Amino acid sequence: MRFYVKGLLACCLLFSACLSAAEVKGKVVDPSGAPISGAQVSIVTRVGVEVQTVSAPSGAFQLPAPERPGARLVITAPGFSTRTVPLESAASVQLEIAPLVDSVRVVGSAIDVLASQQGGSVSIVPREEIGERNEPFAMDLLRYLPGMTFNQTGAAGGVTNLFLRGGNSNFPLVRIDGVPVVGFGGGLGFDFAHIPSQALDHIEVVRGPQSAVYGPYANSGVIDFVTRTPEASPEIELLAEGGSYHERRFGIAATGMLAGFGIAASASRIDDDGLVANNDYRNADVMLNVTRRFGRQRLSLHGDFDSNDVGEPGAWGSDPKHTFTGIDLVSRAQNNFSNYAVHYEADVSARVRQEVTGSFFLDNNGFRSRFGFSFNKDIRGQAEARTIVSVTPHYTAAFGVSLGREEVKNTFITDAGFQDFPLRRDDVAVYLENRFAIGGRLFLNAGVRGEFFRTPSIPPDGFSRPLFPQNSISRANPKIAAAYVLAPGTHAHASFGTGIRPPSGFELAFTNNPALKPERTRSFDAGIEQRLFHNRLLVDGTWFYNRYYNLIVTLGGSLATLSHYQSDNLANSRAQGAEFSASLRPARWLFVRGSYTLLETRILSLDGSSNLAPRFFQVGQPLTRRPENAGALVASFTRGRVSADVTGYFRGKALFEEPALGASNGLFWNPGYANFGINLNYTLARGLTAYGNLRNALNQHYEEVFGFPSPRLNFVAGIKWRLSKQQ
Repeated sequence: MRFYVKGLLACCLLFSACLSAAEVKGKVVDPSGAPISGAQVSIVTRVGVEVQTVSAPSGAFQLPAPERPGARLVITAPGFSTRTVPLESAASVQLEIAPLVDSVRVVGSAIDVLASQQGGSVSIVPREEIGERNEPFAMDLLRYLPGMTFNQTGAAGGVTNLFLRGGNSNFPLVRIDGVPVVGFGGGLGFDFAHIPSQALDHIEVVRGPQSAVYGPYANSGVIDFVTRTPEASPEIELLAEGGSYHERRFGIAATGMLAGFGIAASASRIDDDGLVANNDYRNADVMLNVTRRFGRQRLSLHGDFDSNDVGEPGAWGSDPKHTFTGIDLVSRAQNNFSNYAVHYEADVSARVRQEVTGSFFLDNNGFRSRFGFSFNKDIRGQAEARTIVSVTPHYTAAFGVSLGREEVKNTFITDAGFQDFPLRRDDVAVYLENRFAIGGRLFLNAGVRGEFFRTPSIPPDGFSRPLFPQNSISRANPKIAAAYVLAPGTHAHASFGTGIRPPSGFELAFTNNPALKPERTRSFDAGIEQRLFHNRLLVDGTWFYNRYYNLIVTLGGSLATLSHYQSDNLANSRAQGAEFSASLRPARWLFVRGSYTLLETRILSLDGSSNLAPRFFQVGQPLTRRPENAGALVASFTRGRVSADVTGYFRGKALFEEPALGASNGLFWNPGYANFGINLNYTLARGLTAYGNLRNALNQHYEEVFGFPSPRLNFVAGIKWRLSKQQ
């Protein structure tokens, strides 16, 4: 990393130039001529986005003029059609009303491309929705996207895992501003409970394996939390909120320009007393982004730190085996995680862009119980160099190399002397992605990534783990995605890809198998998108099939004949189903979106057997914690000073492990449930808004995770104050 930083500084000194004085100014309006606030305005060249901003409340925007010929202006806004115009037409750009949420820079490709032109299944939660919905945590916005099944253990701060399209909880790759924030080997899965919404600009989601683009851990998809970006016009946002269970939330965010540097910063604090004793929660988060343009170059710095603390009262709800002994008043979890990144890009010519990125992730968490204190520390460093070449106006290629090191240190990962030690793994990858746009109707992405893992020798533990010699593994992951315009308003899309997850620290530490392989995913999906009623209604249906193999399973008993190791890559499973969505935008004041996911999961036979499954399970049984039926609805209304959202989601029954002792103590069906909410905003004065959010409005008693009751009817109210020079 030291060599990378020195090289980056040298590049900046070598290529630094004065900022261009020329500007592109304009205004974004709807068909009636009313201004559109918050529209994403991008100047795009052949190699990607040159510069980007959002329109002010007046609809106005201004950007530094590019030095490249052929640049164009691309404008997107939630609830409006995407518009591409020449720079000379920027004075007034009219967007047609349409039920779309689009973006130019979106996860799913190494090349800047509109989400609507990708063949994969892409969803975006825009900044307008984050601001209007008044949800304190990002996961409560993601719940409403198709294919997303969250499992949270009770109230705020409870462990929250995502089962994306039926994949395991450690199969999605999670990033913050492009920085991977998953633990060594994915651990037990990323905990989505601690991502506050205050710092976010938008969220990007792509479903399906993406290891061809993003490397390991992208087995079932990628979620990228994109934080606030600096804007040219100074702006400050303040927020204060209180409500049920003594919830308190405070936040501040600011953005603007200072001495030629773009600066965006935010800070938030959330406290909640929880549902029972020792169920309280605290979350504090700070974020800073700094950018600077040097002519044809751009430098970005990112930093984010989050500290949280939560009580763990145990599974005090459903108790089918009568194993619950009372509220745990001792156990608490504390987690401090931070991520940092530096990104440099230079347009070497009109057809070539060079990008260099360095990132660092640190996760320190501890757990105190009646058995004592335990800790876990994850560290990840990564450097990447990428070159984007526009070969022709219809063909763009991106190729690059990535170097990474991950490390875990844990109370329970010890050597023969009972001393904990750092378990490390290095990853070197090379990749190539090709982007074709043919005739304005066919958009094709195809690529491959080669991954080379190296794990140093692992000392024996003095019991069952012998000395493991250095181990090297290589894997290749392909991807192809296509979008085709069958007719005006009718788009077909399809994708194929593979994913990879190398073994976790526990899987390497508690086995006698020196050659555990990565778990693999192979996936197909295909669908049709249809626009109706002059683009006011958008419907989409997507079929998907995921095959999971080389899954790591613990052996013993009747399974001991399948391998002479304690654990091996022998397990298999599958998930298949369909996602249906519809978006309706009959007028600017009304936007309705709904989705339904049908999912079938099955445990398959272990390799080398005809009808053997992992212990405590049976072949043909559904995978736990994945409901067969799920759906969501969001209706947004805006009239004058009032804006409101009516939200709801439901889940069918799902198979769960016994809450206290897990699958070894039995499996049980957790009933389905529905959650309904109402959110209301009222503008008191320019920039000053009062709001109220009624959650679980039907006062439903349910357990998202079997044994952990979710909050009943609860209400919060708050004040938001937005101070902007444009206002």
